[in-house]
Amino acid sequence: MDLLYCVCIGYLFGNFITAEMVGRMHKKSLFEHGSGNPGMTNTLHVLGKVPAALVLGGDILKTILAVVLCRWLFPAQGALAALYAGAGVMLGHCFPFWHHFEGGKGVAVLCSAYILFAPIYGIIALACGGIALLLKKGVKVAAAVIPTVFCVLIALFQFSWASLIPSLLMGGLEAYLNLRPNKLVDGKVNEAALSSRKLASTSQKALETKMDAPVCTDSEIIEIDTVEEPSTLQKQIEKAQTSKKRQAAH
Repeated sequence: MDLLYCVCIGYLFGNFITAEMVGRMHKKSLFEHGSGNPGMTNTLHVLGKVPAALVLGGDILKTILAVVLCRWLFPAQGALAALYAGAGVMLGHCFPFWHHFEGGKGVAVLCSAYILFAPIYGIIALACGGIALLLKKGVKVAAAVIPTVFCVLIALFQFSWASLIPSLLMGGLEAYLNLRPNKLVDGKVNEAALSSRKLASTSQKALETKMDAPVCTDSEIIEIDTVEEPSTLQKQIEKAQTSKKRQAAH
């Protein structure tokens, strides 16, 4: 139960979207400019280096504050309190309740949570992500490399289901959010993202229509069977008649 409290506390901290606060200082909403993602990279493209540094610092700071508070409230949980608080911060950052559960991608929060939980493995994973950037593989690839390396190290040298499962879930969420198309491109609606959402909506409606389809009654099923398999129905009638004759004879 203590770990669940850590997630909830972290979620509240995660709802503080630093990029949106910095954007408002410049009279711009990062949800409506650039890629539409309230993160450091989009802030860098839209507002410049100093605002981007403030966003990065803010995302790291809110993760640290959540972790420190949870470790103070639940000392018996040790480092797990840090991991679960970090997971909560990531959920709040990616799915803020005040913005229709649409937020950032959580790269900075994820890295901070990993390092605060297992510093050595977190730094190694972050370094591998940095190497991917230096090799010009792109932010999306680097964002997938970091959780992959971290989870492998945890599984090999610090294994426990209590730590591996949330690490995997955080990494999977972060990879998914970074690999899917951005909502905006240069402040305009991204047609690729819009098409994928329309496809998902259409599939959902088709499934609901199928589930709402009328169910055949027993009599309708018998009628269908009569049309498609008359020989089977005839055999059943003959069997019933034979059974009645035997009962009459006895």
